[in-house]
Amino acid sequence: MDCVRIKSKGSYYVGGKKVTVTGGEPYYVKLVEGWAEPQKYSPDGDYQAGQMYVQYTQLEDPVVPYPICMIHGGGLCGAVWEQTLDGRPGWEFRFLQRGYNVNVSDGVERGRASWAQYPEINPGPPIFRTYEEGWTTFRLGEKYPNLYEGARFDASKYDYLAKQFIPRWVTSTAWAEEAYNLYVSQMTEGCILMAHSQGGLFAIRAAMKHPKNIKAIILVESSSTIDVETEDISSLKNIPFLHVWGDFLGGEYVNDRFTWVGDYAYEGTMRKLHHKIQELGGDSTWVHLPEIGIKGNSHAMMNENNSDEIADLIANWLDERFRR
Repeated sequence: MDCVRIKSKGSYYVGGKKVTVTGGEPYYVKLVEGWAEPQKYSPDGDYQAGQMYVQYTQLEDPVVPYPICMIHGGGLCGAVWEQTLDGRPGWEFRFLQRGYNVNVSDGVERGRASWAQYPEINPGPPIFRTYEEGWTTFRLGEKYPNLYEGARFDASKYDYLAKQFIPRWVTSTAWAEEAYNLYVSQMTEGCILMAHSQGGLFAIRAAMKHPKNIKAIILVESSSTIDVETEDISSLKNIPFLHVWGDFLGGEYVNDRFTWVGDYAYEGTMRKLHHKIQELGGDSTWVHLPEIGIKGNSHAMMNENNSDEIADLIANWLDERFRR
């Protein structure tokens, strides 16, 4: 394995604000087992809410001085980039090996960003992802626990993927978008956005607000509600785009609950974005892995047995544009 020379490594928070909670009902709770009496606890007070977390790694001699900012998908956190389910280094390390600085973030109310009180601050409850939902959402098979024939996902490691499932607060999307916008606004020396699934929406929205800060956008099976027929995306025309899609897409693989990848994103919003960028004279590349001979990948491609091959495909695309 190629070693990397690291200049610095650390973390920081972006966004968030102080929120005051009043009018709550005090209650008693045992904070530490063994105490004689429960302690009175009041939910009232000042709290932080709406912050996101960023972990960065800077190399001694990077290809470019700015980072690849890896943005996770819905119901996940930055752990998805850090290590594969079978214990190999993940895309974070792979892109460091290829000479790129890397930032890995946990969006608002994901992972180390923490979350706000419900219902005092966040009005909606979290939703939790079941094994069955995760299986079909990630296109591992038509029904849990049966894999699609030829799938590259290791079903014996699915328990480990399920450990990464994080409650999803559907009422905090605006907070997440605000935090990502602020995050990208601070990248005045530039950045490359790499977004998976729901993270694509945040990447594109942030790029529309701060296009001069974006050097490229890589969308890994991205979703987005942006309608290029009604929204002006001309600010994105000078940003190179790479769209990467896996296998098991199309009518024969659509299940009755989760059709967003095939019908909504792959055939709809993301393909329209790709074509619109091209119409504007921009640089947009659409890669459907089976069409170039890479078969069996799901929505969890960064965790599958050929994850390095796909990472290198992306890195090669970046090298063509940025390596001098």
